[in-house]
Amino acid sequence: MTNDLKQFSTDDVEFELQTRWKIEEFHREIKQLTGLEECQCRRARIQKNHIACAMLVWNYLKIQ
Repeated sequence: MTNDLKQFSTDDVEFELQTRWKIEEFHREIKQLTGLEECQCRRARIQKNHIACAMLVWNYLKIQ
């Protein structure tokens, strides 16, 4: 972002803010609904598996 008002149109800024808000909502939902933060594994492979499973659950819950 910039302070130069001529650089971006209002629509561009609004689109950017909406996109950022959707990302924030995704992070909040995936943490709250799937227990993503509760993984206590230290190995990267197991953490990746846990995150992948959490995303699958989140997708399933969004479809329902």
